[in-house]
Amino acid sequence: MRELDPMLDVFIFETQQLLESLEETLLNSEKEKNLTDDHINEIFRIMHTVKGSAAMMSFDNLTKLAHALEDMFDKIREGKTRKDAEAVEGVTELVLESGDRFKEEVEKLLSGAESDGDFTALSEKIHRYTDVITGAAPAPAPPPPPPAPAPTQANNVAASAPVASEAPVSEDSSDEPPDVDYTDYGTPLYKIKVTFELGCQMENLRAFGVVTTLNNYCQRIVHFPSDLEDSKASSEEIIKHGFTMFVQTGENPDSLQKLVDSIMYVDTSSVISMPPDSDELPDSMRAKTPVEGDNKSQQVEEKAQSMTENAVKQNFISVNVNKLDKLMNLMGEIVTTESMVTKNPEVANLHIESFEKNSQELRKLINELQDIVMSIRMLPVSNSFHKMRRIVRDVSKAVGKEVELVLIGEETEVDKNIIDTLSDPLMHLIRNAVDHGIEKPDARLKAGKPAQGTLTLEARSAGGDVVILISDDGKGLDRKSILRKANEKGITSKPDSEYTDKEVYQMIFHPGFSTNEQVTEFSGRGVGMDVVRRNIDKVGGTISLESTPGEGMTIQIRIPLTLAIIDGMKLRVGKLLFIVPMLSIQESFKPNDGDVFLDPDGSEMIMIRGEVYPVLRLYKIFNIESDFDTLDNGILVMISTDTSTFCLFVDELIGEQQAVIKPLPEYIQKHNTGMHGIGGCAVLGDGSISLIVDINSLVPE
Repeated sequence: MRELDPMLDVFIFETQQLLESLEETLLNSEKEKNLTDDHINEIFRIMHTVKGSAAMMSFDNLTKLAHALEDMFDKIREGKTRKDAEAVEGVTELVLESGDRFKEEVEKLLSGAESDGDFTALSEKIHRYTDVITGAAPAPAPPPPPPAPAPTQANNVAASAPVASEAPVSEDSSDEPPDVDYTDYGTPLYKIKVTFELGCQMENLRAFGVVTTLNNYCQRIVHFPSDLEDSKASSEEIIKHGFTMFVQTGENPDSLQKLVDSIMYVDTSSVISMPPDSDELPDSMRAKTPVEGDNKSQQVEEKAQSMTENAVKQNFISVNVNKLDKLMNLMGEIVTTESMVTKNPEVANLHIESFEKNSQELRKLINELQDIVMSIRMLPVSNSFHKMRRIVRDVSKAVGKEVELVLIGEETEVDKNIIDTLSDPLMHLIRNAVDHGIEKPDARLKAGKPAQGTLTLEARSAGGDVVILISDDGKGLDRKSILRKANEKGITSKPDSEYTDKEVYQMIFHPGFSTNEQVTEFSGRGVGMDVVRRNIDKVGGTISLESTPGEGMTIQIRIPLTLAIIDGMKLRVGKLLFIVPMLSIQESFKPNDGDVFLDPDGSEMIMIRGEVYPVLRLYKIFNIESDFDTLDNGILVMISTDTSTFCLFVDELIGEQQAVIKPLPEYIQKHNTGMHGIGGCAVLGDGSISLIVDINSLVPE
């Protein structure tokens, strides 16, 4: 993807953050069935910030739409509108619809296109509804719910999800200042001192945003530095000494303080009342006639206070995700190169003590660096999970169902690339659960269930993987219906009675498979579950499901924490080398033939400490030649997954190996669909290739 202009890049990232916050606030208010003062103030602040950012970037269409919403919420917070359930629902629908339009324009900007959406009709619709809830116009029919938005992928990633910043407002903003009775020198004067968070960048534009925000509330403003267009000089001055303004306004100083503190990236601020004859005031704002009373001591105290204000170091910065990708790739090459140097046979055979000591120190430093680099890319799944709240809301309204979404384990962290890939599958699964799985209220009541269905989205760590569970308390899968459709499509190859429930349920992942008789906006076209499986396969994940008729269904997605580097155990079978993730290995041992027996199906089993485990011979799975075919001569490695434990028979354990995961060549993936059990490959220190075993796909049925 091409590099964006830095200012446009910041605008896109910050607008995306604000829109996510907007949607979160609206859904919370709808869940509580109450638009509280905090919700109203938060939405007003978001719209004001978006309007200012759009005006700064000259996106007039976005500015006008944000201004219409800001006007509506200005009247709401002033108590000039109705706040009954019908009014709140109408406001919520309009704001969500507007948020979707904002997202569409941001997507255009991300793709390099222009923001050319015409929002005149939507802005007029907002103004008309504002008249309705203020009583200035009769109430029309409530607006219909908008379709669920398609998932978007952010261009940037924050190291720890920073808060978006306040952007300046253009001087020709259409905001009208409040009706304040100003007189030349009768209106109070204040000194406002602001410092910005370190590293926020573009301090001059941040300061300009503060000025234009206060313009709506102040009669006059004089600021230092005065020239904010000289970005380098003014930014350096603001970083060093802060940003100082002298304002004249009839606003309450507490209100001014709150207004300034609400501006993004403002670190510290103070609002100090100034006497008209203060020596600190600029000449243009100083009273023409002397004012009685000695305020020198107050001025000295205030000046001392302002001089002692210190900025707190900023803990978070925004980083372009492309730079993180390059850093991760470079880290992988360092790991591979280090392995090539330290494990070079010519050097290893010399047994040089100093070289071995230095190699260990180098390995320690590389491990620390690797941990840091990988942690930078790790993000909580909360962002993706919260987006599903909107999907559940819109789909449930459209199909006439009551559904509550419960989120568990939102703090679980996953690689950024995996989070992006998960967005689409999760959306499909959530839609299917609401549209297919959960029954309508009357049907649930007849079945002895509560009218409101429950959909649970859970994430948890399991070794080197992350497990995501999507569970509902709906009607579950219909075995007969699935088999009937499978027979129609020619998927089945044996009598229906010979299929286990698990085998039947897995048929829904077949391309074009759907048991829905009617095609709706949300499902029934047969293009959902196979897409889900393909996307999860791309990141080395697996998907499985369990269903109980009448009680619900649970879908489990297992994905690796990261796609980059793993700690593994190097194994040999014949002439081929394999790597198994260390986190999955429980133990290894030399077996005896007498410990192995056959179960009724003819599968090999072994009893260890009173427990029975399946035995899988790796050479049989991959159809390769092995040095040994009797268990006495080889090694058994006990492998544990989230669902089962089994023993893997190999020729030899070579030792631990840190591997940089590389995808299999495209021509192999394209022409060999039988790569069952292989999750990728790795380049070893001597330049040879080792295959990485995907243990989850080896799990016996």
